[in-house]
Amino acid sequence: MKLKEKTRPKTAERNDHKRDIPAFAKILLSALFGFLAAGTPLGNGAPLCTAIAAISPLFGGTAAFAGAIANVFIAEKFSSYITEIISMPAVIFARASVTMIFGRNLSPKGTSALAGFGYISCGIIAAFFGEMSPALIIAIAFRGIICAAAAYFASRALSFIQNGTGITAETALSYAVTYALSICMLCGISFGTINAGRVAGLLITAVFAYRYGISGGGTAGALSAFSFGTVSSIMSSTSAITVCSGLAAGLAAKKGKLFSAAVFVSTALACSLVYGMPSDTLKLIPDMTIAAAIFCIVPESFLRKPFSAGLQAPSSAVKQYGNRLRFAASAVSDVKTSFAKAADVFDRRERENDIATEVCGKVCSLCRSSTFCGENEKHRINTYLLPAEEILKKKGYITENELHKGLERCSQKNMIAETFNELHRLDLLEKRSGNITGCMREITLEQLSGTEDMLNYFSKGSEQFPCCDERLSEYVREALADYGVNAPSASVFSDKEGRIYIECFYEGLLNAKLDTVAESFGKICDREFSRPEVISFNRTTRLCFCEQTVYEAETGRAAVNGREATSGDSDVFFRDGFGNIYLLISDGMGSGVRAAVESCMAVSLMMRIIRAGLGINAAVRLINLLLLTKSADESFATVDLMKLNLFSGKAEIIKLGAAQTFIKSNGTVKTVESWSTPVGIVSSVEISRRNIQLSDGDEIVMITDGINEDCFPKVRELMLSIGVTAQDCAERIIGFAENYNSGDCSHKDDKTVCVVKLHKI
Repeated sequence: MKLKEKTRPKTAERNDHKRDIPAFAKILLSALFGFLAAGTPLGNGAPLCTAIAAISPLFGGTAAFAGAIANVFIAEKFSSYITEIISMPAVIFARASVTMIFGRNLSPKGTSALAGFGYISCGIIAAFFGEMSPALIIAIAFRGIICAAAAYFASRALSFIQNGTGITAETALSYAVTYALSICMLCGISFGTINAGRVAGLLITAVFAYRYGISGGGTAGALSAFSFGTVSSIMSSTSAITVCSGLAAGLAAKKGKLFSAAVFVSTALACSLVYGMPSDTLKLIPDMTIAAAIFCIVPESFLRKPFSAGLQAPSSAVKQYGNRLRFAASAVSDVKTSFAKAADVFDRRERENDIATEVCGKVCSLCRSSTFCGENEKHRINTYLLPAEEILKKKGYITENELHKGLERCSQKNMIAETFNELHRLDLLEKRSGNITGCMREITLEQLSGTEDMLNYFSKGSEQFPCCDERLSEYVREALADYGVNAPSASVFSDKEGRIYIECFYEGLLNAKLDTVAESFGKICDREFSRPEVISFNRTTRLCFCEQTVYEAETGRAAVNGREATSGDSDVFFRDGFGNIYLLISDGMGSGVRAAVESCMAVSLMMRIIRAGLGINAAVRLINLLLLTKSADESFATVDLMKLNLFSGKAEIIKLGAAQTFIKSNGTVKTVESWSTPVGIVSSVEISRRNIQLSDGDEIVMITDGINEDCFPKVRELMLSIGVTAQDCAERIIGFAENYNSGDCSHKDDKTVCVVKLHKI
């Protein structure tokens, strides 16, 4: 497969640049925030100004100070805001000095301490030159605490936004406090009876109600109502109306945006009548109407975009399920260890008596003449019977004529020979039974190891994908139902980098093309998804979607048969739907049809197990057991597996008896050799990994052992050459190998070369 020309998806470009705001825009925003903070109606003084100065870099803090000064002069409140006028430059200078000295930005706790200490210190200095009183000192300390808290939560929220972290249990409080403070600042802007803060708060409440349902509408409504009440005691009279409207809008969200907006406003009107038209209702209803109108006008995809990263952390039930799987894996491991120890103890048991002693006990002890046979029992065993046991071990049987000469006159001579042969036969049967039991025990231990690997792999799902979105999952499930499938289920989740994935299960057939489904789901999640991977077993189908990847793989393959008409090598290239590609090569024992069956079985079954989501370790162990028990004849195959993540460029290589793999990274070519036996030889297979970081232009070449070592310098030369495609590289390596083996066709082995070259889209 050669690389198709692709352009960077528009969504990915937007995601790449959404945090890269131009410098002049940052300065303008800082000045605007400073202007709004100075006008925040939180009593005499504006501690939010100092908090903004503390969290902003040098130029941003200076712009915020300029914006605050502009608001102070416009409002003519210079005497009331003297503390802010002093503290903001002091905090800006202190932050710049600390950053310059230590070479890094302050942590949220450091920012909080700087803002609070700076505000209180400057407030005390300003009070010293005025009319100082205990009440004034207490007021300054209280405002300093507000300033420190605002700086702490705003700094954390800003850090989360820059990192693309969504709404989780860890980030929710910081986002909530920052949101409330932002609404308070906007409440300082009014146009007659219309208040900008109230319009913004009600708009966010409507959006969250539509996006997250009842929980989102109720939470946003409560935060907005709290902000309104903080700014003005009069506004607090409509708090219950705001919360009820958010809950009602969330309840009606599934019926569409227009219906949700209509319910939002209608609920406010109904609650106002029930409460007897509170004094501030005449201001709330117009603001809510404006917010609802904006909510209806703005495109739905635009409304979803700012909140598309707002994935929820897994519920307690999901975490408990992961912990239960992890605990079960530990229990299986403990059972495996105890079982192995007990079996080892039984294996070490030796036979209580040798055959000669048992013969003496069964025959000689019943003979009346035993007293006169030898000096005593020990002498009789050592002198007459042990030599017979040595003959028995060599030949496998013994006749009475081969017994010791001292037993020529023994009346039980024939019985002694028969007893020796019978006990030897029973001993052989016992050893064979022990060998069979040992093989079964090893297979059981390998099965327990495979079960442990599967349980551990499942338990790590919540760690790899820590956030999920129940609301989007419901939308995707409904869309699947519209496509005519039976019993659909869907989950929309993200990894730690904020990339969104979709996993769906259903029965029946889709009444649409996969590209159409991917486009439809992309509109729901406001992301651009690649074509999904489809895995079906029995009547159940699994669809896996991921966003467009950062890299794409160019692959090449070339192969020739050896001395047989059928090649014993098998290979496959596949994806798992989560941004990973796999390249798997297997070389069966020998050449021809039998080797082809072994390698094809290893490749096809491993691919199905990995795509089913059971993990690589479990796949390797299961294939090892299948080859081990496939037939009584010796049967094994090599496994050469590469897993490459197309988001990060991280490659994982597992080699079980396979030939060398060549890796070009950072301009050099390195080799990875096998460190374990092929599958199907021993009951317990050792699985080791080699992790490699690849980047744009790096390359991996995987071969079977039919490629002669004399070709290795040519392989390195090709990999370092410029302009050689993956397919051309594979074909030229096969050509070199054929030239080296052209003289002796009787010893030619199957040759397979697979090449993967990484390209950044």
